[in-house]
Amino acid sequence: MRPRLRVSVPAVAVLVAVAGCSVSSGTPKETSSNGGSKAAAAPARGVTATTVKLGVAGTDPAALKAVGIPADGPATKDLYTAWIAAQNKRGGTGGRQIELAFQPFLPTGPAAAQSACVALAKDQGVFAAIGIFTGDTPLCFTQTEGVPYIGLWGQSADRDAKSTKAPFLAVEMADDRQRKAGVQALLDQGLLTGHKVALYWEAQDDAVTKDVVKPLLKAAGVDVVVETPLPNLGTDQAAQNQAMDTIVEKLKSSGADTVLNTSNFAGLMNALQRKSWLPRQILATSQQALSPAVMQTTGIKPATMAPLVVAAPYAPTKAELTADPGLVQCVTEYNDAFPAARVDPAAASAETLSGIAHQCAAFRLFVQATDKAGKDITLDGWKAAAEGLGKVTLPGVPMGSLGPGKHSVGDAVGVYRFDSATAQMVPAGPAVAAAG
Repeated sequence: MRPRLRVSVPAVAVLVAVAGCSVSSGTPKETSSNGGSKAAAAPARGVTATTVKLGVAGTDPAALKAVGIPADGPATKDLYTAWIAAQNKRGGTGGRQIELAFQPFLPTGPAAAQSACVALAKDQGVFAAIGIFTGDTPLCFTQTEGVPYIGLWGQSADRDAKSTKAPFLAVEMADDRQRKAGVQALLDQGLLTGHKVALYWEAQDDAVTKDVVKPLLKAAGVDVVVETPLPNLGTDQAAQNQAMDTIVEKLKSSGADTVLNTSNFAGLMNALQRKSWLPRQILATSQQALSPAVMQTTGIKPATMAPLVVAAPYAPTKAELTADPGLVQCVTEYNDAFPAARVDPAAASAETLSGIAHQCAAFRLFVQATDKAGKDITLDGWKAAAEGLGKVTLPGVPMGSLGPGKHSVGDAVGVYRFDSATAQMVPAGPAVAAAG
């Protein structure tokens, strides 16, 4: 049966895989009694005495189908409409009612992201935004427009440093920490010890591979016999394919029995398949590999997946998701608002539930930070409040925290192996706390 994509998380994984890309102000402040900050400044944009405006840039099934991605179920706008209505009935957040400004969006490139950012920040004047932006495109909010951004993914030390006008938070573990945690998990499993390892990465991950991954491998005494970085070739697919074919030949001739991929999943797998060569092990650190839809849409065959092991931010199983009280509440609030299009958790796929959980986690994070910020919301105050949350409990996030200098929530990593019976990646054990 063809896996169904109901919400944006798996669908965006497909878009990124197909496209072949990776996906505070200086105002004086004083600490307030609620643990946030109180700044000597006018109220932030998008905030009144009784309301706070939240922008959401997201997908709907029709838009996904229009670009060839199979999709059904709840549209992102409907999910947030339901959750905001339920939260407002509980009193809103920080004593204010939440207003939704929704911007339809597909992460097809920087131009689409820029347009969505400007529409929310300038045209609709939101205080904060939630989105599925990729790469550096969220910096439009946090470096240029001064709008706090909560992403489902995409935080990194570099993007954090560049977010000089507003904070950049993310539900998923930060990119650089993902690589560190994933490689450490592979080392802990003994999957790199005693092997001849070839290292592969793409241009957007050059810094994290050189600054985080390579020192980790060196310290562990891993025998890296060849490095095969893919240069930035833009959108020239023919040039990318040619470069990938050359890389596969280099991998093959190096004598490596293990390929460690610290970047996106689909491009290398397709190249290996195209050249009819597989090493003994393929180790990856991208959550893309955990989506059955990515394998289906990009044409990767089960035989190509057989030697794959993935160490990435932990993706809860369906059983774990259906037992998650936070996710149960998210689904119930949506079903109450849209009974004619209700989601049945028992019948839904793990991808469907995971997608809902990620979106709802971003919304709950916004509510928690805004509650803690208190009555006088400023950019500095909201950032300090978010950092002051410490350990957080969010739907679909088995371990999570925020703090000063730590602006991505996820703290759990998992190791996955390919199961030929179900043609899916399955966890080899429970979630473990990320190293570092």
